[in-house]
Amino acid sequence: MGEHASRGSSWFANLLLLSGSLLFVALLFALLEGGLRLVGIGAADAQISRLKYQQIPVPVLQPGARPDGSAVLHTYDVRLPYQSILRSKQPGSLRVFTFGGSATAGLGFSPNVTFARQLSRMLARAYPDRPIEVMNLGIVALASRQVKQLVADVIRGYEPDLLVVYSGNNEFLEVHAEKYAAAHATWLSTAVGLLQGTNFYRLVNRAIRGGRATRTLAEQNLSHDDLRLTQARIIEDIEMTPDEVAEVVDQYEANVDEIAEAALASGTPLILMTVASNWEWRGREDLPDDWLRELTGEPGPANPDRYQQALELLDARIPSAPPSQRYDLLFRRARARQGLGDHAGARADYREAMNQDPHLRRALDGMADRVREVARRRGARLLDTIELLSSRAQHGIVGFDEFYDYVHFTPRGVVLVAGEIFREMQRMGLVPPAAFDVDNDVERELARLAALEEDPFDVNEWLGFGRDPAFIRDRDLWKYDRMLKDLDARLAADPRDLHALVYRANAQSFRIDGAGPAARDYRAALEIAGDQPVIERNLERLLAERSP
Repeated sequence: MGEHASRGSSWFANLLLLSGSLLFVALLFALLEGGLRLVGIGAADAQISRLKYQQIPVPVLQPGARPDGSAVLHTYDVRLPYQSILRSKQPGSLRVFTFGGSATAGLGFSPNVTFARQLSRMLARAYPDRPIEVMNLGIVALASRQVKQLVADVIRGYEPDLLVVYSGNNEFLEVHAEKYAAAHATWLSTAVGLLQGTNFYRLVNRAIRGGRATRTLAEQNLSHDDLRLTQARIIEDIEMTPDEVAEVVDQYEANVDEIAEAALASGTPLILMTVASNWEWRGREDLPDDWLRELTGEPGPANPDRYQQALELLDARIPSAPPSQRYDLLFRRARARQGLGDHAGARADYREAMNQDPHLRRALDGMADRVREVARRRGARLLDTIELLSSRAQHGIVGFDEFYDYVHFTPRGVVLVAGEIFREMQRMGLVPPAAFDVDNDVERELARLAALEEDPFDVNEWLGFGRDPAFIRDRDLWKYDRMLKDLDARLAADPRDLHALVYRANAQSFRIDGAGPAARDYRAALEIAGDQPVIERNLERLLAERSP
């Protein structure tokens, strides 16, 4: 028994010693961390977002030169297509910058399917003797908080004649991601996160890595896997309270207001745009064909009587439905009203369904109201994209003709928006009257797009859909990446596939690091096709812009 007591006493003494040691280490660490914070050593670098894929490098352009020796400023962020402007702005030139997230960037197509690129072509047609520079700084996943920083950088360094801001679809990304991380945290990930948030950790990390250096793009996590997670699992798992939503919307207005204030202070013309959405979007899948039977319990074809019955049932259910279900019920009521020919009622229900969608994947109508208010308060020009597209949509319902998914434009959508930006520039006096009918130009472009059976070879007109027009309405956000992989596979199977060579060269020509591969593919295509003026012009434009 004495032996057992001795062992117990020894075990207890060891436990006390271990606890005391841990307590001493913790106290020492706390004192060290407090001292480092007091003197500011190891402080965190300023970040505009805690999400890696929302970080932006500034200045956003870096110096370079064209093959003829012309000094330029060009993009270098791998998320942007290669673009350049002359370092010394030409007299009489027109320099426009557009800002926003993936809807501005043109996610899903080539960079030609953006209102920036379409505007550039329209301006060049209207004013062929005037130097035109339209630079698109739309980056996938950016919110107004990051756009604000890009606008400040452009005002500070690049002599813009006009700023165009279309931002609002990504305001909830950071909150969603943080909530998702917290909901799926383990004790180990929590402990590691706390450690990485200390000045001591940052100090040691910088000492090992060689000091505080500017983060390179390679160090940033810009993977599409992260973005796909954001667009899928995160929004399905996370809910936000009305107060949390209101706080984000308030901050959105504050960011837009700072953008307008910066433009006003610098005397730079600004167009603020409301952010439009696809009201007919329910997800990658539409309502099932038998949704009326599911709702009413009665089989049969859709007809006015069944739509009326569905409408009455939905009218009764919607007021007491929980928020997680209400938006889908509103969507179904919009369909019922549309089936009855009540298009005004359908528009109202579609928009309310969007505003009550708990996934918060689209800019809310309340956010558009904030943009309108900032434009009024600051004297900025307002382009009401929502009203524009509604005025051109069938029955005023913005849907899949304008957007291929919930927020990303179709080629038709960007033509309509670019035409209205052009008109707004005329109203602002930024471009003089010309022998150019913008309405006719828009209609001609829409007709050309509608007649396409396959993608053009011309790199300036190439949309990035390949040889299947059905691709245009494909709802996959990452369909452009899928198409590029298909081109590689086709060329691996047949290196003499002319269409695949030209299309891949076109895609490479937009990439920051793509000049060399694009030139090789164009030359390979010319060896196969012989005299092809379109391919020759593509290669000539590339070689005039950059050295492979």
